[in-house]
Amino acid sequence: MVNADTARQRQRQEWALSAPGWLEFRDNLSARSGTMTARILAEAAPRPGDRVLDLACGIGNPTDALAAAVGPTGTVLGLDLSPEMIAGARQWAERAGAANVEFRVIPDERELGLPPEEFDVAVCRVGLQYMPEPDAALRAVHEALVPGGRMVATTLGDPGLCMALRISSQVIARHVPPPDGPPSGPGPVALSDANRLRELFAGAGFTDVVVRPFETALIEIGDAVACWHMFERTMGPLIALLATMPADRARALRADGVAALRAEFGAGPVVLTGQALLTSGTKPPR
Repeated sequence: MVNADTARQRQRQEWALSAPGWLEFRDNLSARSGTMTARILAEAAPRPGDRVLDLACGIGNPTDALAAAVGPTGTVLGLDLSPEMIAGARQWAERAGAANVEFRVIPDERELGLPPEEFDVAVCRVGLQYMPEPDAALRAVHEALVPGGRMVATTLGDPGLCMALRISSQVIARHVPPPDGPPSGPGPVALSDANRLRELFAGAGFTDVVVRPFETALIEIGDAVACWHMFERTMGPLIALLATMPADRARALRADGVAALRAEFGAGPVVLTGQALLTSGTKPPR
């Protein structure tokens, strides 16, 4: 098992590498035809005037949709352990003129630096699976919610249904020896089991816990060349790998990636779908 502090440090490094790409490809990674953010909002049901916590907010998605839902009398606080991602979120907020949002860097998922019973709603969009201690994160969120407050999280479901992960991992495996044994520790599909999610939410004190699987578009972009370029700009582990490869091997990997995407999507557009799990729970009222 990977040491928690080591995992967090590696993630900080990988998110620092990928943050500029996430800002550049923000719309593509949001997948306009996808339903994830809409499902989060429907389940969390933020109201005008609510105080909302967006944990692992990245560059501010779905912070933007939450800010619109709570309106000028509400507030949204986005938290992330990556200073570079938070910087990107602040750039978005400044450009969008979002006056009811704030972003902060946190040391890790256990220490949110929040007063108790401060928020009406909390969400986490595909971030919980990257946390070495998701149980501690959920306990911290539970403490920060008012009695009766809601927590809603999405994580990736069945790894075999995630097209971006399947295609990229198969391509990389043809050029780099795979690691020994299955992956361990936090990562893209570390919380793809519904029973585990129920246990985590219940263990943190949430009641009425429900897990709903759904399929959705996750990424949309014009063609295979643009898609692989986006991978090279937004996937932290791939960015780090390419930095260590000779130029000819990097070109070969890129050509293989483009060919694999063209085999699936032809001339485009590329719409990468996957299964997600929507988990929700309520902090019991007094």
